[in-house]
Amino acid sequence: MTDRHWLLFLVVLWAGLYGASFIVAHLTEPTGDGFVRGVNRLGVFLQFQGAASILALVLWRMARGLSRGWQRWLARVPLLLALGLLLLIAGVIVSAGFDRPRAEVPAALPVTVPVE
Repeated sequence: MTDRHWLLFLVVLWAGLYGASFIVAHLTEPTGDGFVRGVNRLGVFLQFQGAASILALVLWRMARGLSRGWQRWLARVPLLLALGLLLLIAGVIVSAGFDRPRAEVPAALPVTVPVE
């Protein structure tokens, strides 16, 4: 197999893992109760994304040996998407940290004097 065939095979495999991370996580039945209900879906999503990211690193390394052109960019897109997803998650976490609820001062309660 030539480099082009390997590239296309690995990109299709990466796209399958990347797409499966969303589809399988959505189709997984949530478990748990209360606040942690559905955390198992997050684990499934991260497992598929981890496998796709490892494959993206392989593709990035493979791109170094390719000639300039569409094949090199095709091999770089998976890692760029993985980094974009990582930055998106970090941005959500940081923005949630800055979005603190405002402390509301309770209205003054009326003072009642006991009647003697």
